[in-house]
Amino acid sequence: MSEQTLDGLIAKVKSEAIEASEKEAKQIIDDAKQKAKQIVSEAETEKEALLNDAQTKAEALVDKGKVALNQAARDVQISVKNDIQKLFKSILEDEVKDAFTPDLYTTVISKVMDSLGNNVAIALPADTEDQLIKAIQKKVALSGTAPQIIKKEQLLSGLSVTKTDEGWSYDITAEEVSELLSQHLSQKWVEVLKLK
Repeated sequence: MSEQTLDGLIAKVKSEAIEASEKEAKQIIDDAKQKAKQIVSEAETEKEALLNDAQTKAEALVDKGKVALNQAARDVQISVKNDIQKLFKSILEDEVKDAFTPDLYTTVISKVMDSLGNNVAIALPADTEDQLIKAIQKKVALSGTAPQIIKKEQLLSGLSVTKTDEGWSYDITAEEVSELLSQHLSQKWVEVLKLK
């Protein structure tokens, strides 16, 4: 074989080897590019899914926070309203207790006696002074009736009326009067508290 033929054959083998290597390198590069595109695409898809999930969770958390905040606001509003009503009732009760003067006792007992007639017993708080009881009996006696007036330990304010021949009694106490007044006025307080 001639040297030229051998050089040609070597050149050809070299050329084919280089061409095959380049082809294989190109295939490897193409595969790597394809794989890289696939990885990027999957990463983008996963990123979108994670962002959507995070957005959904964040919105749910904000909604839950709004509900909790609204509930807390309602609780505070109800608590304040109840505190104001309790305070108002307490003040009203004190005012009603202070309003039970000897003149009021005399007027109320006279009206009771006029309405109920005889067989009536009146109970006053245990701390009522004896001279007040005598003064009330004296003034009421002018109307032609003489009720039995006693002191009652359990009665803290006001008076208790008992119709002895019929077996019933009714308490007219500061607590009862203020309870009735506060129930009547509490709707007004509700309306005031609802105003914004």
